[in-house]
Amino acid sequence: MQERDVFVWNLKASGIFTVKSMYAVLINNGERVSQDIWQTKLPMKIKIFMWYLKRGVILTKDNLAMRNWQGDNLCCLCHLPETIQHLFFDCYYAKFLWRAIHILYGIVPPTSIDVLFDSWSKQGNKNLNMLLLTAASVLLWALWISRNEIVFDKCKPKSLLQVLFRGTHWLRQWASLQRVEGLKEQLVSVAVHLETSSLAFFSSNGWLAHTHVGCI
Repeated sequence: MQERDVFVWNLKASGIFTVKSMYAVLINNGERVSQDIWQTKLPMKIKIFMWYLKRGVILTKDNLAMRNWQGDNLCCLCHLPETIQHLFFDCYYAKFLWRAIHILYGIVPPTSIDVLFDSWSKQGNKNLNMLLLTAASVLLWALWISRNEIVFDKCKPKSLLQVLFRGTHWLRQWASLQRVEGLKEQLVSVAVHLETSSLAFFSSNGWLAHTHVGCI
């Protein structure tokens, strides 16, 4: 006797369709790292920014050019071709921020988006990884907003330390969103350590090459 066809939902062990499982696969795109982004205690716009960054769809000038944009494709911070890889890892502004983390905490800087999400932000337990992803979000957002101010608001470039301190300001703000005991204090401590140590170290070693005040 021929059996009737049965529909099985492969995204659930039970084989039964649920809206939650469908939502999860659409949001996470099959990647655990995307779920990590959504689980961080950050403003929603930052989570969306990080998700777009992971997917490589942030509108840097190379991505705009693929949409037939005809504008200047150079990085407004250092005048080399702007890509996601360049703006967030290879530009000397980005290298300054990552090097600050490296010198102060001994964490080797990530070299790409894939490294950042696949291994750099997964160096310890859940709480440490959440702290690393939050810190990375702060630095990347500080770079993005500083870049956008130059492009859209015609501001002068901020100094290296101004970009860093902009990030530590947000780190303090986002610390208040944390629910894990002790994580709020850790984030505030990271902000203070970055400010005091980087100001002393980098000023004495000639890193303060730019002194523009820019837009507030």
